[in-house]
Formats: sequence, structure tokens, C-alpha cells
Amino acid sequence: MRHPTPDDQRRVLAVMDAWWAGFQGDAGSLQRSLLLPRLYFQHFTDSSFLVERDDGRLAAFLIGFVSQSQPEIAYIHFVGVDPLLHRRGVGALLYRRFFRLAAARGCRQARCVTSPGNTASLAFHTGLGFQVDPGDTTIDGVAVHRDYDGPGLPRIAFTRMLTDPISPPPPATTDVRVCFLGDSFTAGVGDPTGLGWVGRLAAHTENTGLQLTAYNLGIRGNTSAQIRARWRQECLPRLSAAPQGRLVLSFGVNDMTHDGQGLRVPPEQSVANLRALLTEALPILPVLMVGPPPSGDPGRDDRVAALDEQYAHVCAATNVPYIPVFAALKDQPSWQQGIAAGDGAHPAAAGYEQLTSIIVDPWRRWLSHPIQDL
Repeated sequence: MRHPTPDDQRRVLAVMDAWWAGFQGDAGSLQRSLLLPRLYFQHFTDSSFLVERDDGRLAAFLIGFVSQSQPEIAYIHFVGVDPLLHRRGVGALLYRRFFRLAAARGCRQARCVTSPGNTASLAFHTGLGFQVDPGDTTIDGVAVHRDYDGPGLPRIAFTRMLTDPISPPPPATTDVRVCFLGDSFTAGVGDPTGLGWVGRLAAHTENTGLQLTAYNLGIRGNTSAQIRARWRQECLPRLSAAPQGRLVLSFGVNDMTHDGQGLRVPPEQSVANLRALLTEALPILPVLMVGPPPSGDPGRDDRVAALDEQYAHVCAATNVPYIPVFAALKDQPSWQQGIAAGDGAHPAAAGYEQLTSIIVDPWRRWLSHPIQDL
């Protein structure tokens, strides 16, 4: 994150049509460009921010300033976030950095506006503590100022007090719903308690202000191809109404299983399936991946170990947190004894407890900070 320079104006204008996906056509594109003339990148740089990836590509921006007429007020003029990073905390990070700066300059309030009907913006701003200002009419039950930005340009106006900008106010209870998508290990096969690692993880989750709903969507025998094929149909209906929807993936052992004719899914196709699934899911949801565990078959375990490394590389390249579990479990007596005493592939309760102990700390960090690279 850094402050912009005048040369950044062209970069910002260049990504706006892509990020807004042609919203409102040519007229919308022109209106957005007119909202960010060069003067904002010349005279308001020290109160604005850009976020860049390691390769220099633009990830997000916030253009804001302290009012000269009302120095107790800070104004957020325009914000943009790459759609690949939506719902991953980047916008909130920018706003909170701006709150900190504005408060340090003596501001008591932050203000901004949005268009009527923009429900995502309304939810985002109210979630950050903004209050909707009284208007002269209502649209869809929300107070609106008619002709705020000119004839036929109504706006919803927001105000947020900056009494404690350094530490954000205690959050309201947050509804977080997580789909756990995977195979028999995700389903908890072999665990007489019926909890598996997903149930234990939910039980171990202690996060003040968080209401967790965990959907276990593990199916015994599923490969990466089958999981990729069903993820939208099974996950999106469960997560579409959630203020915070998340996705946890875990698969790979069945891919490396011989079915009498060869591997069920060759390694290169398994990696391609993961890459394709992440490409489809990341624009919509934060994703966490738990690597495949050992299953007691030496030949298959060798193949799973190699696949585990390839999965980790794919996740690193897409900024998806990856929790490797194979090496930590391979020589664990509780894991191996459970497999030997059970069906020859799945652990018992003690093994799932060990698996949960590996996952739980990274899981908690991901719940609090679902974006890894910011």
C-alpha cells in the first residue's frame, strides 16, 4: 500500500471499465472517468491510497481528502477493488487506513455517498459503522437525497464518527457460513464420533461476535473432477444469502487411487482441476485449502505426497492459504493405528483429533483475515 502519484491516474482509469464490467455502458464509463480527473492525483495524494500486487498490478485504490471548508470532516470520494479480491477484506483495509489518517489530522467524521439500489455498497458501509443520513425521499426503504449530484442523480449519504479510528468498534455478530467441499476425509469416514475434522474444527472455533455455520459437503470416493463439477450447485445456494460466505477445499487421495486401468485422475489433470476450481471460486468467495492426508497405502501415499507439493504451488500462485497435513500425519501413531484398525484408509477419532490440531490455528487466522497477501 502506498500513496498515489500523478502518473497513477492513467493506471486507475485503465482498470475501471474492467473492474466495473462495463456497468451502465459507455455513459457509465464516461461518468466514472469524469469522477477522477488528474487533480485528485496531484492535490490529494497524501490522503489517498493505492494497493499493488508484488508484480506491480493494481489491486485497489481509495481517493479521499480532508475538507478545507469543514476541516473536522474527511470525505471518501472514490474507491475501487479488483473483483478477484471482493469480499476478502481489501476495501475494509483501505477504509480503516483512511480513518486512521483522518483522525490523526483532527477529523471527527468520515463521509461518502453511493447510488440508490447499490445494496452491496449499502451493506459494506453500514458494516463499517456508517449511518445513513436523513434524506428528502426514500427508495427501497432507504433514505435518499434527490438530485444530490445534479438533476436525476440521487444519492445515499453516509456519515461515520471517528471517535476510535485506531481500533475499530467491536463488531456486531457476524454471520459466517463455510462450505467444506471434499472427499471421505472431509466427511469424517471412520470416526465413530461422527465429527471428523470439520465437526471438530467448528467446535474449536471461538471467535467473539462470530456465528459460524459449517456445511460438510464431503462425499466418499469423490475426485477433484467430481468436486469441481458440483461445487457451484452445492455451495452457492448455501452461501448466496450469507454476509460472509467462505469455501474450504480438501481432496486428492482419490485422484491418486488406481481403479484397475490406471490412476482415477492423472496428477497433471488433478492440478488443472484445482486451478480451474480456484479460478471459478475466487472471484466470489475467499478460499482455504487443506492438503490431502496419507491413507496407509505406500504407493498411493508417495503419489499423494508429490501431489500435495503441486497443490501447494497452485495455491501460492493464487494467494490461497494452503495447510499441508501429509508430512505431519504420515508418522503419527494415532493416524496409522486408526487406519490399521479400521477400513485400511481412514483414521479413527484420535487421528481426526490430530488432523484438527494441525488445521485449527491456520483456520482461525483465516477466519479473521481471509485475504493472505494484504
